[in-house]
Amino acid sequence: MTGAKKEKRNGVIWLAVTLVVLLIGLVILEVKIGYDLSTPFTYHLKAVDPENGGKDEKAADGSISAKDAYSYSVDISKKWKNNPDTPLQTYGAQYDNSIINDSSYDLVKWSVVMEVPEKNITIDSSWNGDWQYDKSSSTITFHPDDRISTIVAGDYGTFGAVMISKELMDFTDITLTGCRHKAITQFPVFWVIMVLLVAWVTSAVYYVFYRIREDAHRRSEERLNNVISQTMSTFANFIDTKDKYTKGHSTRVSYYSMKIAEKLGMGKEQVRDIGYIGLMHDCGKLATPDNILNKPGRLSEEEFGVMKAHTSNGDSIVKDFTAIDGIRDGVLYHHERYDGKGYMSGLAGEDIPLVARIICVADALDAMNSDRCYRQHLSREVILAELENNKGTQFDPDIADLMIKMIENGEIYVGNDEDNGK
Repeated sequence: MTGAKKEKRNGVIWLAVTLVVLLIGLVILEVKIGYDLSTPFTYHLKAVDPENGGKDEKAADGSISAKDAYSYSVDISKKWKNNPDTPLQTYGAQYDNSIINDSSYDLVKWSVVMEVPEKNITIDSSWNGDWQYDKSSSTITFHPDDRISTIVAGDYGTFGAVMISKELMDFTDITLTGCRHKAITQFPVFWVIMVLLVAWVTSAVYYVFYRIREDAHRRSEERLNNVISQTMSTFANFIDTKDKYTKGHSTRVSYYSMKIAEKLGMGKEQVRDIGYIGLMHDCGKLATPDNILNKPGRLSEEEFGVMKAHTSNGDSIVKDFTAIDGIRDGVLYHHERYDGKGYMSGLAGEDIPLVARIICVADALDAMNSDRCYRQHLSREVILAELENNKGTQFDPDIADLMIKMIENGEIYVGNDEDNGK
């Protein structure tokens, strides 16, 4: 085996092994999350004074780490005597309970069992869940309803009941059973893997370019294009899996961008690179929280600010990726508007890089032509009207005109089959 072939083989093995290791790391994280969700723990609590913030340094730990602290508080907010000064005298009271989650995980699939000091208790009314009194064991079992079924890390859940008993009760032994959950993006190792994956993509692209310079064969160049395309598509899949409503979004934006580039008369390599940039344009969404990315309905101003940051986050991810000219421009500026009212830099007109103006139109077209968590896809007529009405404001008018013509002459189909007259 020649030195060049050995070097090539070793390079391929190194890339394959490192990719497998990184993917295994993601799989292990998913397995851990699944294990936590399917493996209940038991944690023994003591009732604490709610005026002390629900803290109890002496709470007994159960089957999980002592650093994952949970505590419980009960407050009698109302009380009264029934049949005073008679042998049948009882007390009525409203017991307000709280479970405090001081762990780093969300508490899910939980319930509590409270030992009660009396054999005869009547639960008059309750809220935020189901109360079950077992007279034989002198215990009350509580199962939360949907309102408090998840207690996020650092938060608490409240529940209560009005009960009739011989004496006012003091709960001293409470057993919490539940499961822990943390989104994959909350694990620091996930972001380490994402950074390493970007480094892997960069290394793979550089390696393939290096082999082309060495081999100087057309077949090697074609193989290069296949490897780059598959690599970018794989990474685009990582991006799109963050948002369950936009699966395939990056691939479609890539396709529309290449069609526009062809109509602008760009060369084959430029068209190809525009396609790659389209695949990577939303890579910054890897850092966008799932609850914002998949929120049905309008985002708050603060949430929209977090969403907008995906452009600058994406720029940080690809800042060292120099194998493809213009990739930073496409990632950072694709939400700029032609009238200067976009983000993040407020560029206007032809000050916006051409690649970003192309992706802006392609991205908007796919957004209008796709079902989202907050609406169904738009019809062909509405999409054409939006492109026409936003020329010179949101869109570069020349690029918008090209897209309108491609839709009208059937090169690009939008809407459903009925919309297209099929």
